[in-house]
Amino acid sequence: MRQVNKFIQNQRGASIIMVAVSIFVIFAFAVLAIDMSLIQLAKNQLQNAADAAALSAAIVYGISNHDQVAATNEAIRIAGLNRAIQTTQQAVTITGADVSFPAAIRVRVQTHRTEATNNPVQLYFMRVLTASHDNLGNMRASATAALTPIGATNCIKPWVFPDRWDDLDGDSLWDPGEPYDPNTTGYRVPEDVGTLIILKFNEGGSTPKTGWYQPIKFGPVNRGGPNCNGADCYRTYISECEPYMVAIGDTMEFEMGNMVGPTRQGWSDLIALDPDAYFNTTTGTIENSAYAVSPRLIKVALFDPTVGVITSSSGGAEKYTVITKLAYLFIEEPPGGGNEVPVTARFMQYTSPGEPCPECPEGFLFTARLVE
Repeated sequence: MRQVNKFIQNQRGASIIMVAVSIFVIFAFAVLAIDMSLIQLAKNQLQNAADAAALSAAIVYGISNHDQVAATNEAIRIAGLNRAIQTTQQAVTITGADVSFPAAIRVRVQTHRTEATNNPVQLYFMRVLTASHDNLGNMRASATAALTPIGATNCIKPWVFPDRWDDLDGDSLWDPGEPYDPNTTGYRVPEDVGTLIILKFNEGGSTPKTGWYQPIKFGPVNRGGPNCNGADCYRTYISECEPYMVAIGDTMEFEMGNMVGPTRQGWSDLIALDPDAYFNTTTGTIENSAYAVSPRLIKVALFDPTVGVITSSSGGAEKYTVITKLAYLFIEEPPGGGNEVPVTARFMQYTSPGEPCPECPEGFLFTARLVE
C-alpha cells in the first residue's frame, strides 16, 4: 500500500503532460487567430465592396432614369475597384447575377469568396482541427442602397413655378375645382425625367399659369426670412449658390417687379459657365459639359397651384406662396429678347446635399443611403 501511495504522489513527468496540453491549446488558439483573422478580414473587405457598389449603383440608377443595366454595370465596376483577401489581396469580382432590384428605388449587391464562384479564401490550419476541412473559406456579404428624396436644400434658384395640375379646360390656367396632387398630377419621377418645359417670366397675377415662373426672395418667411432681396440678390443667385435652406412646405415671398434686366443678366452668366453643354435626347444625359455636373443643372422650387399667390394679410403689397416640391432642371437655351425671357428646360434627377425625407415620394432630388 505504501508503494502505491508513493507512486500516486510521484509528480515526475507531470510537467511534460502539461507542456503537451499547453502546446495543443496554444496551437488551437493560433489556428483560430490566423484563420479566423483571415475570415474576418475577407468578410470586412467584402462588406466594404458591397456597400460601395450598392451606393454607387443606386446613384446611377437614379440619374439614369432607372436604367437597371447601367446600375448593374456600375455595381460591377465599383466592386472591381475593391480588393479582398483570397490567397492574396485580389479584386472583388461580381456578375449581373449578384445585382438585384428588390424594390422600385432599391439596389442590392452581393459580393463573395466561395468555392462555387472559384474564389474562396485560402486558409491554413483548419484541416488540423477538422480532418474533413478543405482549408477553403466560404463567405458572402450583401448591401442594399435606396434612393431617398431630399426634402430641403439650398442653392435653389430664385424662381418658383406651379406644379402640374389636371388642366380640365386646357387653358393653361389653374381654375378652382381643377384637381391637383403632387404625387399624381404633378411632375414626378421617373415619368417626367427629360420632359421639356418652357419657362416664361410671369408679369404678375394671382392665378398660376403653366410653366410661368415668378421671382422669389431668400430665405423662407417661416424660417425668419427674407434675408436677401432686391435686384442684386436676385441676379446673383441665378448664377451662384444661395445659402438659405428651402424645404417642402416653406412659405416664400415673391420679389416684386418683372426683373427683366436682372433675369437676362443672371441667366447669361449662368449659361456662360458651361456654354457647350446640351441634353442628348437619345441617351437622356447631359453631354459636352466642362464639368462633372454642369452648373446649368439647377435646383428650383415648385408651388401648389391650388394655393397660388397669397396676398399679405396685413394689407401690404407682399405676396407669398407655399412650396410643394423641389426639382432639378437643365437649362437648355440662353435668354431671348422682349419683355419675356423664354427659356427651355428639362426635368432631371440627380443627387443633392440636403435633408433626407424618407416619408416623401421619390423625387427629382435624392441621396443614396444604405438600408440593409
